[in-house]
Amino acid sequence: MDFEFSQGLAALAGIIPLIIVYLLKPRPKNIILPSLMFVRRISQNVLDSRRTISKKITDPLFFIQLLALILISVAIAGPLLEEVKADSEKVVLIIDSSASMTAPDRVDGARAIAIDSLAEENTIITAESIPLVLAKALDADDAKGVIKSLKMRNTPGDMPRAILTAINEKENENGKIVVISDFENWAGRAPETYIRIANTRNMELEFRQVGNKTANYAIVDGYLKDSNDGTYEYTCTVKNFNDISADLDIQLESKAESSSGAKVSSPVQLAGFGAQQIKYSNIPQGTSTVEILNEDAIPCDNIAYISIPEVKPKKILVLTDPEEAAGKSPLITAISLLPDIHLDVRKDLPDDITEYDTIIVNSKQKSLPALDVLEIVAYAKSGRDLIVIGNECLYDSLQMRGLYSILPVDIISVEDEGSHTIETVGSGKNIFEDVTFSEVYLRRFLVTTPKEGASVLAEVKGTGPLVSMRNIKNGTVTYVGFSDATGKDAWNNFATTPTYPVFWVKLLRYMWGVGDISETNVNTGRYQAFDQNILIKTPTETLSSSFVYYDECGLYSLNQKNVAANLYDAMESNTFTEKRLNLTGENREIKKLELRTKSPDKLRKYLIYALLLLIIIENAVMFRRRII
Repeated sequence: MDFEFSQGLAALAGIIPLIIVYLLKPRPKNIILPSLMFVRRISQNVLDSRRTISKKITDPLFFIQLLALILISVAIAGPLLEEVKADSEKVVLIIDSSASMTAPDRVDGARAIAIDSLAEENTIITAESIPLVLAKALDADDAKGVIKSLKMRNTPGDMPRAILTAINEKENENGKIVVISDFENWAGRAPETYIRIANTRNMELEFRQVGNKTANYAIVDGYLKDSNDGTYEYTCTVKNFNDISADLDIQLESKAESSSGAKVSSPVQLAGFGAQQIKYSNIPQGTSTVEILNEDAIPCDNIAYISIPEVKPKKILVLTDPEEAAGKSPLITAISLLPDIHLDVRKDLPDDITEYDTIIVNSKQKSLPALDVLEIVAYAKSGRDLIVIGNECLYDSLQMRGLYSILPVDIISVEDEGSHTIETVGSGKNIFEDVTFSEVYLRRFLVTTPKEGASVLAEVKGTGPLVSMRNIKNGTVTYVGFSDATGKDAWNNFATTPTYPVFWVKLLRYMWGVGDISETNVNTGRYQAFDQNILIKTPTETLSSSFVYYDECGLYSLNQKNVAANLYDAMESNTFTEKRLNLTGENREIKKLELRTKSPDKLRKYLIYALLLLIIIENAVMFRRRII
């Protein structure tokens, strides 16, 4: 038998002194007797002594006290008895809030089961592409309010991951886990496996299914292909989740300025559970939608959103030294390779700088006038894009130091000793994925430290940032620590490497919010982190955050970049399944396993009751003998 506190059995050692006390012989007394009587008394004493020993061993009081000591010892040790666990006072509700649960009958059914399963203490978890803990340790009334306000999202569901999250939480031990879902999307092991895992943690796991077969039509896949003429080709797959044929009306609508809201209709006839690919050509830059106009169970998979980055003509002003070779510098050459770019190279600031989309300050030897610096600072603070190149003039010139207030870094000193390693960090690992810094050596550079709120894209390992950004309103101020000066006094050789033009293309496109197709078209359920807070417009709200979770189908605006989020998940769109996860049908229900627990409380309670009874009996015996 197992015990809660086996050391308590040491109290049984108290039996030894008890036995000794009862076996002690009484002290002899000196009595004057005649010789014959003495001999007879000796014989009689031997018999009396035996009777006395026998009497003491069979004394009821001895056995009462012996049994009391045993009961005390066993009660202290706390024997563990296995018993079937009763209904738990602690419940963890795992509610499937994925796209398939947006069908009307499933939302209401899930809420009703959840409210009916509430206990004294309740934790609520929603299972989307990632588990989200909505509330912990709520009473029934507060938990009911959370359940009623629960909204289903447009993401795939990961039920096994949510179940393991609840099981692995130590606070949920000895509780009950209720899983509520339509079980359309299940990518884990068999449900019985999770029941056994839960039982090993003293938890009961119960599956509750909602939803009936419902007809649905969906766009289950879609991808874009560059036509190399400024437009794209979009191919999507449309599927009928119904056992009868359906005539679908599908419409492409382009919302780009160049297309003037053009619409193209494509009638499609699908057999029961049939699917068909549809291709659309000449998709313009900007945003477009492909929509199934027929009504069905899940609205979010009827629309495919398309976001193609618009490459608008840009006007760039480069302020640099008055030298004959300025127009042929590596920086000017690299930027001129970009399409739809009007490049203006000057040594002084023009009268109207608001006509420029981006200003690049690349003063190497001669600083800008103080008034020009103040005007550039005002330009950046108004929400326009500014790039400042880290040359020696930026550190030595008092006038150039007027730019320090808007830079994303603090400039400390000039470094011109030792070998240095350049590495990408943060978002720079994705932005500069095609840029090689291993061939770049630095002779000199400005030592900097990032300011609060700035994001670092590339740095000198162990020293400080080389490429850093900071948002001001809707614009971006960027510091680039690579001087493009050439010749024997060049600070670095980056301008002579093949990836130098790629670096500038990637940097400028990132500043302007012109992302790759794969970055502007994502599946729901994905989440993305940023180096700093940015302005995010979701399909339903606007917020400032360093994290975006694509949990709705639609268009997201991240600063200047539009991202299209689509479900594209056939398992979530399939609402016409008959036997989900073997939970329905004849002889297919998951058997509820009895959760057995070992507890010392029940037996300990009866031991204490028995001990109290023995004490009463002992006192009665002692009172009768007039010992007390």
